[in-house]
Amino acid sequence: ITNGTLPMPLTYTNQQFELLTYLVPLTATTIRTDENDQVIEFIAKNTQLLTQIKKILLLIYLTLFITSIFINIIYYRLFKQIERSIVQEICNDDAPGNPFIQVTEQLRKLKNTFDCVLQNQEKEILSLAEQANMDTLTGLNNRHAFRKELTGILNKKAGQKNAILFVIRASELNTINSQRGFQQGDEYIISIAKILLKAASRRVSASVYRICGSDFAIIGREMNITDAQSIAKEIKIQFDQYQGINKLESVAYSGISAIISEQLPEQVLARADMALAKAQTEGGNSWVFEQNDTNEEPYGQQKWQEIIEGIIAKRALMLLHQPIQAVHRNMTGYQQIFTRFIAENNKTIPSDTVFAMAQRIDMTVKIEQLIIETVISQCRNRTESRDRWGINISSSAMQNNAFIIWLERLLLRESHIASSLIFEMQEAVLDSNLVASKRIFDLLKRTGTHSAICNFGKGIGSFRLFKDLRPDFVKIDPSLIINLERDSANQQFIRMIIDVAHRMDCCVIAESIEYLEQKQILENMYIDGVQGFFIARPSPL
Repeated sequence: ITNGTLPMPLTYTNQQFELLTYLVPLTATTIRTDENDQVIEFIAKNTQLLTQIKKILLLIYLTLFITSIFINIIYYRLFKQIERSIVQEICNDDAPGNPFIQVTEQLRKLKNTFDCVLQNQEKEILSLAEQANMDTLTGLNNRHAFRKELTGILNKKAGQKNAILFVIRASELNTINSQRGFQQGDEYIISIAKILLKAASRRVSASVYRICGSDFAIIGREMNITDAQSIAKEIKIQFDQYQGINKLESVAYSGISAIISEQLPEQVLARADMALAKAQTEGGNSWVFEQNDTNEEPYGQQKWQEIIEGIIAKRALMLLHQPIQAVHRNMTGYQQIFTRFIAENNKTIPSDTVFAMAQRIDMTVKIEQLIIETVISQCRNRTESRDRWGINISSSAMQNNAFIIWLERLLLRESHIASSLIFEMQEAVLDSNLVASKRIFDLLKRTGTHSAICNFGKGIGSFRLFKDLRPDFVKIDPSLIINLERDSANQQFIRMIIDVAHRMDCCVIAESIEYLEQKQILENMYIDGVQGFFIARPSPL
């Protein structure tokens, strides 16, 4: 305090510590009073603290940083411990409990739900895979599964030492389908599957497949030649018994070959197919084992050509006939001709095999000519008979100009027999080549020969053929006859076919009649003729 009456300034020091004053510097304050000209000054002297403030703040920041890192480390370790505890409790039912019961319970529920969904998806995938690899008729694995298994064995990494492949061909399938009906054909295939399964079931490593409509296969892992021959003999015995019970020409043939690692699947299949071709010339239900590859093609080209040429030269075929019984409209019935071929050892060769091999070596037309000539020869010997004969013509013959010319000349030369012949052709073949179809139908009309369309009603162009070809007969596709007594839609469709055919002056024949009820239903529809095992079985001509 300074004023005029004081000899020197009066100074007062506050010894009491005040935090705010100590930390926060105060600026000097001067107050001048009006009286006595007195001046009062307040000064806070903390300059030493102010010089350390930066260091203090830096220390505080550093302390906070270190503390935060330490806390984060503690929390990280704590959370990891919590995580391990929860995971252990979820994955291990015997793990000790932890304080996070609700979290654990919710996660466990989610885990169980996910496991159920995953299991259901795995089951669906397995089910779809089984369906994709399964033959619906027999329940056997199909061609896809067969190819996968064969490829796996041939893979050199598989390390398979001994493996055997059987290829079994159901030789009578087409015959049974056409003569007895598709239902009997299905039962025939199922019976063969059961025989093969029974024979293979005694070998743990053997699997049975249905690789196409009439072909089966057996793959035997860790199987030697002796085991394969034993299975083949057992299968043949079962086939022979089935043949006798069901009165068939044969049941099936077997071609057997070794599966050699690091070969292509086509090489193994070619050997088995060669063995199968040989077996089909050895007599009913025979089997042949083909061990090694060969550069020759004895049953692909040269040998089959010799066999077929021998059949033609010796006229080594046998004719069977199945009657088509007339029902209404004074239709004259006729006999449908079926062919059996005879090998050098007087054993029957399946007709399907002969036609397939003849087509491969371009001799189908010669086989067709042999059949027609044989039928005409039979007709010539039956001068007093008024029977008429139905003969099938293949697509190869229909499209062969030389065959058409030959047939026309033959029918014109045998004009007294031509009117007794009915040439039957498949609807699908006629529909696919209408120009050639019209040509042969015109030829038949010129020569006084009759025409028939087989498997009628199966394609979308069926009714167009009425107008374009005007056949004398149509034979309803057997698939429309199956379960006819329970299928009202098929009944309506067949009734429509009959109505349209009668308007076109065409007779309608129903194939594959197996039951009396089917025959009665068709008679009520005014069908013209019926054919099938219920009417009569094929017999030698």
